[in-house]
Amino acid sequence: MADTVKTGESRAAVDPERLKRLTELTRGFTDASSFSEIMRHVAEHTADLLDAEKAILMLADEEGLLRVQGSFGVSEDVVSRFRLQFDESVASRLQGLFGTAEGFLGVPLVSQGRVIGLLAVMRRPDHELGTTDEWLLSALADQLAAHVENAQLTEKIKDDALLMENARLYESERDARREAEAARAEAEAANRAKSEFIANMSHELRTPLNAIAGYVELLDMGVRGELNVGQREDLKRIAQNQRLLLSLINDVLNFARLEAGRLEFSMSRVPVHELLATMHALVMPQVLSRSLHYEYVPANPELLAYADPEKMQQVVLNLLANAIKYTGSGGNIRVSTDEDADSVFINVRDSGRGIEPDKIEHIFAPFVRIDTGYARTTEGTGLGLAISRDLARAMGGDLTATSKPGEGSTFTLRLLKRAPEI
Repeated sequence: MADTVKTGESRAAVDPERLKRLTELTRGFTDASSFSEIMRHVAEHTADLLDAEKAILMLADEEGLLRVQGSFGVSEDVVSRFRLQFDESVASRLQGLFGTAEGFLGVPLVSQGRVIGLLAVMRRPDHELGTTDEWLLSALADQLAAHVENAQLTEKIKDDALLMENARLYESERDARREAEAARAEAEAANRAKSEFIANMSHELRTPLNAIAGYVELLDMGVRGELNVGQREDLKRIAQNQRLLLSLINDVLNFARLEAGRLEFSMSRVPVHELLATMHALVMPQVLSRSLHYEYVPANPELLAYADPEKMQQVVLNLLANAIKYTGSGGNIRVSTDEDADSVFINVRDSGRGIEPDKIEHIFAPFVRIDTGYARTTEGTGLGLAISRDLARAMGGDLTATSKPGEGSTFTLRLLKRAPEI
């Protein structure tokens, strides 16, 4: 590399047009929007000013090692290869970057008596770098030094600010995550406490209700003396309401146990036809009392579903009870089955009032009822379908519904044919 030359004769020999371009070039640094843009600006315009084929700008890092920050005419692959190599001299590195040992000129960038970088160019084949070129390059380096150092400082401030902002965001996110986890844990604890309370209360309420049923039976048997017709009618109403209240409490208890994860399942392969055939006898009193038509399409006798038979029966009974509840006198209820390679489908269809499309998913939520308000004609807690879906999913299946207002609804219980592979 040539020594810096700053003689009056050298400046006098420089083309005035090139001096003007030098001035414009240094002014352009103040308009650059980023450090990388300044680096590109320096390399490109240095090559243009000196009519050079290639240009390289190196800056010293915190350890004083020169790293390539801007280039012109040198491929990125070459720059990348030499960017981190420091086990060789600057001249050797420039030779590697420019691809030749001849025809290049380099001058240091000095700021406040300290070398902060290196600016180098390689001549074109038809242009010999002379004294005026060296003077221009040195003058450019002198004017560049302060701009480059300021740009480095600005970039460092931006990087530090970005690091601080990232650290602040990380802390905020971590605090928010901790708060969310604490809130979730608190909500889960509250939900468990609620479920435990409901389960305990439901259990305690069943004891006096069972006692009421026992005393009603004793009175009906004449243990306390003969009853007249009116007294027997009163006992009948007491017994009906006791059974209704016990059914409601059992719903709440089952729902609480499901939420608390305390409901146990005894899974096996259940003959579908045998289970569905028993439904007729269980629901026939309600069917007859409402003048409904009940039809069961017999399932394949060899069809098996992987389920807890008691829970499976409970779900089907819930679906039938709902169908009876929401189907007017003279309506139809039909039970049928389908299957595919993996699943069994039990369909309970009614010709009742139907459900609005936007309410179908809502009916599976706890305590939701289709007929609300003081004028509703059906009884219940609104837990039947929520419990039924939870039971179905706990057994590896699902419960879905399709419906058209005024045309009835079809509820489908899907169960697996065999235990899932683990």
